[in-house]
Amino acid sequence: MISTNMNDYDIANKVLNDPSTGWLELDIEFDLDAWKRETDAALFVDHRGKEHPGWNSSCIHGIDVDKTGAWTNYGDWKNENEVPYKWTSISEHTPNIKSFWEQFPYESYRRIRFMQLESGGRINPHSDAPGRLPGEDNLDMLEFGVPINIAIIHPDDCYMTLEGHGTVPFKEGKAFIINIRNVHSFVNNSNTSRIHLIAHGIPGRRKKEFIELIARSYRKQNEQTH
Repeated sequence: MISTNMNDYDIANKVLNDPSTGWLELDIEFDLDAWKRETDAALFVDHRGKEHPGWNSSCIHGIDVDKTGAWTNYGDWKNENEVPYKWTSISEHTPNIKSFWEQFPYESYRRIRFMQLESGGRINPHSDAPGRLPGEDNLDMLEFGVPINIAIIHPDDCYMTLEGHGTVPFKEGKAFIINIRNVHSFVNNSNTSRIHLIAHGIPGRRKKEFIELIARSYRKQNEQTH
């Protein structure tokens, strides 16, 4: 257990860099109804193939709308700093979502994606441990940034399981940082599609704000559970 009396930096460092961490619910707000409407702009493509049936994605920010995987799949760049990430054509139709991420305490972004899991779909157990791509050695997640996962449309009977930690308590409008270094899986047993948004960003010059958000969120989550 991390003491809530620790300073903001030590809390954030422990939450993001300790491999035993499960998840953290972020203390943020956004217009859920507007975000739901803006999911209509998505142009979904298959994500990661037959191994994860019914898993689709669409980039609001990235290499292009349909380039939903890791950058190493799409070019011969030497490292991620060379990748030409940008707001895609979809962002013209998602003004509320775009504005939110422009205000969020990340200085820049890699991918911001709608992630759909169709009715009956599943994401089979896997780990997304950082450090496997060029330039990802000895990462400090406070510098590198962590993915933010936000539930926009999340039906009942749709569950994410994180090995060693149980079921992530997703509900529509909730945002989480999840330690996806742990093996995780997802199943949608409902009759409607689930749509989340995942944003991969870099704190950069907004690192202090990002640390404050993590520490505030941790203290709030700890108060609610004790």
